[in-house]
Amino acid sequence: MNTQNYLENIKAASELIKKADYIIIGAGAGLSASAGLNYGDSKLFKKWFPELEKRGLKTIGYAISTYWQANDNNRTAFWAYWASHIKKIRYDSPAGKVYLDLLDMMKYKNYFIITTNVDSQFNKAGFDEQRMFTPQGNYGLFQCDKPCCQEIFDNEEMVKKMVDNMNEEKFLVREEDIPRCPHCGSYLAKNLRVDNTFVEAPHMEKQKDYVDFINQSVQGKLLLLELGIGFNTPSIIRWPFEGIAKEHPSAKLIRINMNYPEVPKEIENKSLSFSQDITETIEAIKKYI
Repeated sequence: MNTQNYLENIKAASELIKKADYIIIGAGAGLSASAGLNYGDSKLFKKWFPELEKRGLKTIGYAISTYWQANDNNRTAFWAYWASHIKKIRYDSPAGKVYLDLLDMMKYKNYFIITTNVDSQFNKAGFDEQRMFTPQGNYGLFQCDKPCCQEIFDNEEMVKKMVDNMNEEKFLVREEDIPRCPHCGSYLAKNLRVDNTFVEAPHMEKQKDYVDFINQSVQGKLLLLELGIGFNTPSIIRWPFEGIAKEHPSAKLIRINMNYPEVPKEIENKSLSFSQDITETIEAIKKYI
Protein backbone atom coordinates (compact mmCIF):
# COMPACT_ATOMS: atom_id res chain seq x y z
CA MET A 1 0.00 0.00 0.00
CA ASN A 2 1.27 3.48 -0.88
CA THR A 3 0.88 5.27 2.47
CA GLN A 4 0.92 8.73 0.94
CA ASN A 5 -1.80 7.91 -1.60
CA TYR A 6 -3.85 6.20 1.09
CA LEU A 7 -3.71 9.27 3.32
CA GLU A 8 -4.58 11.53 0.40
CA ASN A 9 -7.60 9.36 -0.39
CA ILE A 10 -8.65 9.36 3.28
CA LYS A 11 -8.57 13.16 3.31
CA ALA A 12 -10.41 13.30 -0.02
CA ALA A 13 -13.11 10.97 1.35
CA SER A 14 -13.56 13.15 4.43
CA GLU A 15 -13.98 16.20 2.20
CA LEU A 16 -16.63 14.44 0.12
CA ILE A 17 -18.56 13.60 3.28
CA LYS A 18 -18.28 17.13 4.64
CA LYS A 19 -19.41 18.74 1.38
CA ALA A 20 -22.21 16.30 0.53
CA ASP A 21 -25.79 17.58 0.65
CA TYR A 22 -27.13 14.03 0.46
CA ILE A 23 -25.47 10.79 1.60
CA ILE A 24 -26.67 7.27 0.87
CA ILE A 25 -25.02 4.55 2.93
CA GLY A 26 -25.13 1.17 1.22
CA ALA A 27 -24.09 -1.62 3.57
CA GLY A 28 -23.51 -5.33 3.13
CA ALA A 29 -22.11 -8.29 5.03
CA GLY A 30 -18.58 -6.91 4.94
CA LEU A 31 -19.57 -4.06 7.25
CA SER A 32 -20.91 -6.33 9.99
CA ALA A 33 -17.96 -8.68 9.51
CA SER A 34 -15.67 -5.74 10.18
CA ALA A 35 -17.74 -4.99 13.29
CA GLY A 36 -17.03 -8.49 14.61
CA LEU A 37 -19.97 -10.47 13.20
CA ASN A 38 -17.86 -12.41 10.74
CA TYR A 39 -19.60 -15.54 9.45
CA GLY A 40 -16.28 -16.95 8.28
CA ASP A 41 -14.48 -16.54 11.62
CA SER A 42 -13.69 -20.00 13.04
CA LYS A 43 -12.62 -18.57 16.42
CA LEU A 44 -15.93 -16.77 16.85
CA PHE A 45 -17.82 -19.93 15.93
CA LYS A 46 -15.90 -22.03 18.45
CA LYS A 47 -16.61 -19.43 21.14
CA TRP A 48 -20.32 -19.24 20.38
CA PHE A 49 -21.03 -22.84 19.32
CA PRO A 50 -18.46 -25.16 20.97
CA GLU A 51 -20.84 -28.11 20.81
CA LEU A 52 -21.21 -27.73 17.03
CA GLU A 53 -17.49 -27.13 16.56
CA LYS A 54 -16.88 -30.54 18.16
CA ARG A 55 -19.18 -32.05 15.53
CA GLY A 56 -17.03 -30.70 12.73
CA LEU A 57 -18.72 -27.42 11.88
CA LYS A 58 -16.18 -24.61 11.68
CA THR A 59 -17.93 -21.33 10.86
CA ILE A 60 -21.31 -19.62 11.08
CA GLY A 61 -21.52 -19.72 7.31
CA TYR A 62 -21.00 -23.49 7.36
CA ALA A 63 -23.63 -23.89 10.08
CA ILE A 64 -26.16 -21.81 8.15
CA SER A 65 -25.78 -24.09 5.14
CA THR A 66 -26.10 -27.15 7.39
CA TYR A 67 -29.29 -25.86 9.01
CA TRP A 68 -30.61 -24.12 5.94
CA GLN A 69 -34.15 -25.50 5.82
CA ALA A 70 -36.53 -26.91 8.41
CA ASN A 71 -38.43 -30.15 7.86
CA ASP A 72 -40.21 -32.73 9.99
CA ASN A 73 -36.99 -34.68 10.54
CA ASN A 74 -34.73 -31.87 11.71
CA ARG A 75 -36.99 -29.19 13.15
CA THR A 76 -35.80 -29.37 16.78
CA ALA A 77 -32.15 -29.25 15.66
CA PHE A 78 -32.89 -26.53 13.09
CA TRP A 79 -34.37 -24.26 15.73
CA ALA A 80 -31.64 -25.07 18.24
CA TYR A 81 -29.21 -23.52 15.80
CA TRP A 82 -31.34 -20.65 14.56
CA ALA A 83 -32.67 -19.60 17.95
CA SER A 84 -29.09 -19.53 19.24
CA HIS A 85 -27.86 -17.71 16.13
CA ILE A 86 -30.59 -15.06 16.28
CA LYS A 87 -30.12 -14.52 20.00
CA LYS A 88 -26.37 -14.00 19.65
CA ILE A 89 -26.47 -11.86 16.49
CA ARG A 90 -29.69 -9.90 16.93
CA TYR A 91 -30.07 -9.59 20.69
CA ASP A 92 -26.76 -10.19 22.48
CA SER A 93 -24.27 -8.41 20.19
CA PRO A 94 -23.99 -4.65 20.79
CA ALA A 95 -23.47 -2.14 18.00
CA GLY A 96 -19.98 -2.46 16.57
CA LYS A 97 -17.54 0.44 16.76
CA VAL A 98 -17.69 1.07 13.01
CA TYR A 99 -21.46 1.60 13.21
CA LEU A 100 -21.03 4.05 16.07
CA ASP A 101 -18.32 5.91 14.14
CA LEU A 102 -20.62 6.08 11.12
CA LEU A 103 -23.41 7.49 13.27
CA ASP A 104 -21.08 10.15 14.63
CA MET A 105 -20.03 11.08 11.08
CA MET A 106 -23.66 11.36 9.98
CA LYS A 107 -24.72 13.43 13.00
CA TYR A 108 -25.42 16.58 11.02
CA LYS A 109 -25.83 15.07 7.56
CA ASN A 110 -28.87 14.36 5.41
CA TYR A 111 -28.54 10.59 4.98
CA PHE A 112 -30.47 7.50 3.97
CA ILE A 113 -29.45 3.85 4.45
CA ILE A 114 -30.02 0.82 2.26
CA THR A 115 -28.67 -2.42 3.66
CA THR A 116 -28.87 -6.13 2.93
CA ASN A 117 -27.80 -6.84 6.51
CA VAL A 118 -30.48 -8.31 8.77
CA ASP A 119 -28.72 -7.96 12.13
CA SER A 120 -30.11 -4.53 13.20
CA GLN A 121 -26.64 -3.10 13.84
CA PHE A 122 -27.75 0.26 12.42
CA ASN A 123 -30.74 0.29 14.79
CA LYS A 124 -28.57 -0.59 17.78
CA ALA A 125 -26.13 2.20 16.93
CA GLY A 126 -28.96 4.73 17.00
CA PHE A 127 -29.60 5.51 13.33
CA ASP A 128 -33.04 6.88 12.45
CA GLU A 129 -35.25 3.91 11.48
CA GLN A 130 -37.29 6.17 9.22
CA ARG A 131 -34.18 6.61 7.06
CA MET A 132 -33.55 2.90 6.50
CA PHE A 133 -34.53 0.57 3.68
CA THR A 134 -33.94 -3.09 4.61
CA PRO A 135 -35.33 -5.19 1.73
CA GLN A 136 -33.86 -8.53 2.87
CA GLY A 137 -35.75 -8.83 6.21
CA ASN A 138 -34.65 -8.89 9.82
CA TYR A 139 -33.45 -11.50 12.31
CA GLY A 140 -35.76 -10.01 14.93
CA LEU A 141 -38.92 -11.01 13.05
CA PHE A 142 -40.80 -14.20 12.26
CA GLN A 143 -43.52 -14.86 9.68
CA CYS A 144 -45.88 -17.69 8.84
CA ASP A 145 -44.02 -20.27 6.76
CA LYS A 146 -46.93 -20.68 4.31
CA PRO A 147 -47.43 -17.66 4.54
CA CYS A 148 -51.11 -17.38 5.39
CA CYS A 149 -50.87 -13.61 5.93
CA GLN A 150 -48.60 -10.60 5.52
CA GLU A 151 -48.14 -10.12 9.25
CA ILE A 152 -44.71 -10.28 10.87
CA PHE A 153 -44.01 -11.01 14.53
CA ASP A 154 -41.39 -9.76 16.99
CA ASN A 155 -39.51 -12.88 18.00
CA GLU A 156 -37.40 -11.95 21.05
CA GLU A 157 -39.50 -13.82 23.60
CA MET A 158 -39.96 -16.83 21.31
CA VAL A 159 -36.22 -17.04 20.68
CA LYS A 160 -35.40 -16.67 24.36
CA LYS A 161 -37.86 -19.43 25.28
CA MET A 162 -36.32 -21.88 22.81
CA VAL A 163 -32.78 -21.14 23.97
CA ASP A 164 -33.58 -21.23 27.69
CA ASN A 165 -35.29 -24.61 27.45
CA MET A 166 -33.07 -26.34 24.89
CA ASN A 167 -31.04 -29.47 25.55
CA GLU A 168 -27.54 -28.08 25.09
CA GLU A 169 -25.81 -31.47 25.09
CA LYS A 170 -27.99 -32.83 22.27
CA PHE A 171 -28.41 -29.34 20.79
CA LEU A 172 -32.17 -29.68 20.41
CA VAL A 173 -35.07 -27.41 21.37
CA ARG A 174 -38.30 -28.72 22.81
CA GLU A 175 -40.99 -29.45 20.24
CA GLU A 176 -43.52 -27.45 22.27
CA ASP A 177 -41.30 -24.34 22.13
CA ILE A 178 -41.13 -24.19 18.34
CA PRO A 179 -43.19 -21.11 17.37
CA ARG A 180 -46.39 -21.44 15.39
CA CYS A 181 -48.49 -18.96 13.43
CA PRO A 182 -51.30 -17.61 15.65
CA HIS A 183 -53.62 -17.43 12.63
CA CYS A 184 -53.34 -20.78 10.85
CA GLY A 185 -51.33 -22.94 13.26
CA SER A 186 -48.52 -23.65 10.79
CA TYR A 187 -44.92 -23.09 11.85
CA LEU A 188 -43.36 -19.67 11.98
CA ALA A 189 -40.22 -19.03 9.95
CA LYS A 190 -37.43 -16.46 9.78
CA ASN A 191 -38.55 -13.30 8.02
CA LEU A 192 -35.70 -13.32 5.51
CA ARG A 193 -35.64 -13.17 1.72
CA VAL A 194 -34.67 -16.75 0.93
CA ASP A 195 -37.49 -17.84 -1.40
CA ASN A 196 -40.88 -16.77 -2.72
CA THR A 197 -42.58 -17.21 0.66
CA PHE A 198 -40.81 -14.13 2.06
CA VAL A 199 -43.22 -11.60 3.56
CA GLU A 200 -41.63 -8.48 2.11
CA ALA A 201 -44.41 -5.88 2.23
CA PRO A 202 -43.50 -4.38 5.64
CA HIS A 203 -39.89 -3.89 4.51
CA MET A 204 -40.70 -2.56 1.04
CA GLU A 205 -42.70 0.33 2.50
CA LYS A 206 -39.43 2.26 2.71
CA GLN A 207 -38.57 1.72 -0.95
CA LYS A 208 -40.50 4.81 -2.03
CA ASP A 209 -38.67 6.96 0.56
CA TYR A 210 -35.36 5.61 -0.74
CA VAL A 211 -36.23 6.38 -4.36
CA ASP A 212 -37.54 9.83 -3.38
CA PHE A 213 -34.26 10.54 -1.59
CA ILE A 214 -32.28 9.65 -4.72
CA ASN A 215 -34.52 11.85 -6.87
CA GLN A 216 -34.25 14.78 -4.46
CA SER A 217 -30.47 14.48 -4.44
CA VAL A 218 -30.18 15.91 -7.96
CA GLN A 219 -30.70 19.28 -6.28
CA GLY A 220 -27.29 19.05 -4.61
CA LYS A 221 -24.15 16.98 -4.12
CA LEU A 222 -24.76 13.27 -3.58
CA LEU A 223 -22.29 10.91 -1.93
CA LEU A 224 -22.71 7.14 -2.22
CA LEU A 225 -20.89 5.48 0.69
CA GLU A 226 -20.70 1.76 -0.12
CA LEU A 227 -19.47 -0.52 2.66
CA GLY A 228 -18.74 -4.23 2.30
CA ILE A 229 -20.89 -5.00 -0.74
CA GLY A 230 -19.67 -7.98 -2.74
CA PHE A 231 -21.33 -10.15 -5.35
CA ASN A 232 -23.81 -12.16 -3.28
CA THR A 233 -26.67 -9.79 -4.17
CA PRO A 234 -24.97 -7.03 -6.24
CA SER A 235 -28.23 -6.03 -7.93
CA ILE A 236 -29.55 -4.51 -4.70
CA ILE A 237 -26.78 -2.00 -3.90
CA ARG A 238 -23.47 -2.43 -5.76
CA TRP A 239 -24.68 -2.22 -9.35
CA PRO A 240 -27.36 0.43 -8.68
CA PHE A 241 -24.75 2.59 -6.92
CA GLU A 242 -22.51 2.33 -9.98
CA GLY A 243 -25.43 3.33 -12.18
CA ILE A 244 -26.33 6.30 -9.99
CA ALA A 245 -22.70 7.43 -9.90
CA LYS A 246 -22.59 7.32 -13.69
CA GLU A 247 -25.89 9.10 -14.40
CA HIS A 248 -26.26 11.51 -11.47
CA PRO A 249 -24.87 14.98 -12.32
CA SER A 250 -23.00 15.46 -9.03
CA ALA A 251 -22.69 12.00 -7.47
CA LYS A 252 -19.47 10.63 -6.01
CA LEU A 253 -18.87 7.03 -4.89
CA ILE A 254 -16.73 5.86 -1.99
CA ARG A 255 -16.32 2.07 -2.12
CA ILE A 256 -14.69 0.31 0.85
CA ASN A 257 -14.26 -3.39 0.22
CA MET A 258 -11.35 -5.65 1.14
CA ASN A 259 -12.11 -8.20 -1.58
CA TYR A 260 -13.81 -6.28 -4.37
CA PRO A 261 -12.72 -2.62 -4.28
CA GLU A 262 -12.65 -2.14 -8.07
CA VAL A 263 -14.92 0.37 -9.80
CA PRO A 264 -15.86 0.49 -13.50
CA LYS A 265 -13.61 2.65 -15.67
CA GLU A 266 -16.46 4.97 -16.65
CA ILE A 267 -16.84 6.17 -13.04
CA GLU A 268 -13.21 6.08 -11.91
CA ASN A 269 -13.04 9.88 -11.94
CA LYS A 270 -16.11 10.04 -9.70
CA SER A 271 -14.95 7.39 -7.22
CA LEU A 272 -12.63 6.66 -4.33
CA SER A 273 -11.82 3.03 -3.61
CA PHE A 274 -10.34 1.43 -0.49
CA SER A 275 -9.28 -2.18 -0.01
CA GLN A 276 -8.50 -1.82 3.70
CA ASP A 277 -10.62 -2.96 6.64
CA ILE A 278 -13.83 -0.93 6.89
CA THR A 279 -13.51 -0.19 10.62
CA GLU A 280 -9.96 1.13 10.19
CA THR A 281 -10.84 3.14 7.08
CA ILE A 282 -13.93 4.77 8.61
CA GLU A 283 -11.96 5.58 11.75
CA ALA A 284 -9.25 7.22 9.63
CA ILE A 285 -11.79 9.23 7.62
CA LYS A 286 -13.58 10.34 10.78
CA LYS A 287 -10.39 12.00 12.11
CA TYR A 288 -10.58 14.57 9.31
CA ILE A 289 -14.28 15.37 9.66
